[in-house]
Amino acid sequence: MFRQQPRIPQNCPPAFLGRYTVLPGDTFFTLAQMFRVRIEALAVNNPHIPNPNVLFPGDVLCVPGLIPYPCCTVLQPRGRVPFGTGGVAYVNFAPRGGQAVSFMATLPQPTVFGNFDMYTGEIFIPGIGGFGNQLFASPEDPPTWSRRIDLPTVASVMPNSRISIRPSNSLTGASGPIILEGIIRGGNCQSQS
Repeated sequence: MFRQQPRIPQNCPPAFLGRYTVLPGDTFFTLAQMFRVRIEALAVNNPHIPNPNVLFPGDVLCVPGLIPYPCCTVLQPRGRVPFGTGGVAYVNFAPRGGQAVSFMATLPQPTVFGNFDMYTGEIFIPGIGGFGNQLFASPEDPPTWSRRIDLPTVASVMPNSRISIRPSNSLTGASGPIILEGIIRGGNCQSQS
């Protein structure tokens, strides 16, 4: 039985630095809708796919994105934190289109930093603004705190986007100092704070 080898681009154009692996049932039409781009733009930026009407599972497409993703950024401690405190942020496609940022961090209970009862993961995108949400703890001690933030389709992670985790108080709305932080720089998604 003949099996089509996945077609993978050697490089992607500047405005199409994201990479997407084709799944069964994907078409240029559905992918263009998901990434909010014209079919013609998707086709012209994927010259390694000679016929846009024929896609195979495993093919890799260049899709809109100002940084190459999926990618992972290490979040560095800010100030004094207990031993073992650390985290990462993972930028990828959101399940319903657009982009998502997933947080995962090993942190002590928020009360270690003051009158706080939860953690908030945030991303600040230059020129667009900030998005954040409460992180949830696993049962281990110390717990792993995690959450995914689906960005609105009008927002796109850009170079110099700042990702952070800080303690918060759910009753007063007060936020504490940034505990962990990373910055997405240039054409990569590595922590360089």
